[in-house]
Amino acid sequence: MVNTLSNHEISRLITCPKKFKTVPPKFPDITTQNITFRFKVYGLENDDEFSVFFAQSAKMQSDFSLGLRYDNFLLYRCNGYHGTTKNNFYSAPHHAYPHAHILSEADIANGRALKPSSCENLTGEYIDFPDAVQYFCNKCGIISYRKHFSHLFQGTIW
Repeated sequence: MVNTLSNHEISRLITCPKKFKTVPPKFPDITTQNITFRFKVYGLENDDEFSVFFAQSAKMQSDFSLGLRYDNFLLYRCNGYHGTTKNNFYSAPHHAYPHAHILSEADIANGRALKPSSCENLTGEYIDFPDAVQYFCNKCGIISYRKHFSHLFQGTIW
C-alpha cells in the first residue's frame, strides 16, 4: 500500500493511458438513492490498478460523480451540479456548475486522501452525465471507453 504521493505523481496517475482487461459490467447497481457503475482499468506502462466509479442520483439527474481511485487515494472526481437545497435535501457544499476535485499532496498530509479539497471549475467542459463520462475518460486516459459505454452516447444512460 502506498502512503503518499507527490503532486507530480498524482498528475501522472490521473492522465496516464489506461486499458480494460475485462469487460466492465453491462448494468449498474441501482438503489432508491443512486445509480452506480464500478469497474477497474489498468495502466498501460506498468499495469497499475485503478478503480473507477460513475454514480448518479436517482432523484436529480444533474447530481452525478465520476471518480478515479488508485490504492487508497481518490485522485480525481468530476461532479455535476449539487449541494444544499432550499429544504436542505443534500448536506454537501453547493456547486452550481460542473466541477472536479483533484487530490493534492496537502490533502494527503491533512488526512483527506479520499476527499480531495481542490476544486476546478469545468463550466463549458460538460453539461450532462454522458458529456461528463466522455470528459472524464479522456482526462483520465481511459482507452476504448466508447466501446464499453456506447449506450451512454446514444440517448440511453442505463
